[in-house]
Amino acid sequence: FFVSMRSSMTLLVTLDHYTVRGQPSKSETMLTVVFWVILFFVAENTLLHTLNYFSPSLHPVFSTSLLNRRILSRHIGTDAFGCMTVSYLGLQSSHYLSLFKKKFFSSSVKINPNYSKRLWEYIPASQRILTIFLAYQFKNLYDSIIWSDGPEFIAHHILAGSAAWGGMYPGVGSVYGIFFMGVSEISTTVLVILANFDDDLGVKGLAEAFPGLRVASAVGFVVAFIGCRIVAWPWGSWFL
Repeated sequence: FFVSMRSSMTLLVTLDHYTVRGQPSKSETMLTVVFWVILFFVAENTLLHTLNYFSPSLHPVFSTSLLNRRILSRHIGTDAFGCMTVSYLGLQSSHYLSLFKKKFFSSSVKINPNYSKRLWEYIPASQRILTIFLAYQFKNLYDSIIWSDGPEFIAHHILAGSAAWGGMYPGVGSVYGIFFMGVSEISTTVLVILANFDDDLGVKGLAEAFPGLRVASAVGFVVAFIGCRIVAWPWGSWFL
């Protein structure tokens, strides 16, 4: 079904919303971005209220510190949720990258030299990923300002969000969005979970309280980073 504010503006919920009528308008995209930003706030605060409710029975790292509960809620309710969403949708849309995957394993595979079509083609699945990715960057930008993360984080969110917007309007390199702002975010998902164990950026005392989980998260990040960023990232840059 279509969730409509009025006949000319549609909240983009399913892939059909990006497919049936062609590329959405900028106003529809921004409406959907606002929807996702609100969803991130809801997810984060729902987790925070849940942790607060059960705080007496939680580990002392959380039961004695509201700040630690807020940090965990941010990293899971916004960061992990956002990264998992776009990476899942990227994997779901990876059939658009099938030719390039074959090229990676066989030099005899020929890629269509018509780069113009590849660069300017509208891909509904990528538009959806870029819309959610843009919303995630808006929420991250807000968090970085509120939490005083530093200018490098603020710059990153602005540049990443601008790249997502450029992929939609005027719309260039849409296929790139499936990989670089979708599939490759698998490693970022693991990273934001690992960040919870950092005493400066995460939950103070969590690494000491749960050393096994910290090691497991670190190993998972190394595997994901090598696969997504060291192996697949150069492949995507070269063959896409």
